[in-house]
Amino acid sequence: MSKTVQILLVAFVTALVLGFAIAFITSLNGEPNLYEAVVAGGFGGGAAAFVFGNLSGNRRVANASDADKRAALGEPPPPGKAVLFVYRQGYVGKLVGMNIELDGTAVAQIKSPRFIRLVVAAGVHTVTAYFGGFAGPQSTPGAVAIDAAPDSVLALRIKPKMGLVQGGLSLELQSDLTAVKRTLAGMPMTQTDTVAA
Repeated sequence: MSKTVQILLVAFVTALVLGFAIAFITSLNGEPNLYEAVVAGGFGGGAAAFVFGNLSGNRRVANASDADKRAALGEPPPPGKAVLFVYRQGYVGKLVGMNIELDGTAVAQIKSPRFIRLVVAAGVHTVTAYFGGFAGPQSTPGAVAIDAAPDSVLALRIKPKMGLVQGGLSLELQSDLTAVKRTLAGMPMTQTDTVAA
């Protein structure tokens, strides 16, 4: 069954259940108020479709173990390579999976608060972040080019940008790596899909 059909099914069931519940509650005072039942059911179904539609781009991801997370935060980069931490925090769209790409290749999907650790070759790389599912068209993707020096550690923080009609994503290189690592120590680490090189 496609995700669109699942979303419509959830919306229909939500509208039906909420409509019957309102009709039953209003019937306790006499005649059931069908207008309120239809309006409440329609609103509830629409809200359910909106929420589940925004979550439709989510996929199952695995968190790293605590031991792997500690190792990732403490290990230096392999010789001649660089380590890049990409993290997300905040409450805006925190349950919606955000896709992360490195040089056009998907490497992970993270929710908030989560982070990933990538080992990259020295040189210039482009990191892109965007929402999937129905949430994607509501937000402009964010991208940034980074210059990874050999044996360096870099950190990118993803921040939402609020707009009047459409939001966006901003990827900001962080300078205080000690503070970043303290922040990352308090959040789960997501395993990456591929090993960057």
